[in-house]
Amino acid sequence: MDCPSCNSDNTRRSRRRGLSEGLMLRLKHEAPYRCRSCGSRFIAADGDYAASDAKRPVSFARYLGLRGATRRLLSDHMLLAMLGLLLLVILTLLSFALALDWVNLWSEPLDP
Repeated sequence: MDCPSCNSDNTRRSRRRGLSEGLMLRLKHEAPYRCRSCGSRFIAADGDYAASDAKRPVSFARYLGLRGATRRLLSDHMLLAMLGLLLLVILTLLSFALALDWVNLWSEPLDP
């Protein structure tokens, strides 16, 4: 990988900054790099993705770019459980809304 600023090949992978950069770059199969010679940071095609033809399984937490304690806490099972709980809460609220007539799906619209 050559640096676009100084054309040096002395580069290394850089950490992704934040959740949005981590997710967007992963979707585009790109990664951040830093030049050891001039210190500039740039985005280029992910060498790991291009090198391996077979897709390796990646956890949700790693895919989202989480690190450290957050990554250990938010395992695949925990994230799926949280999504399931969110779905259950939404369905419960919808049931209450229909039962208490906050939302009426079956009535005729009022004529103006």
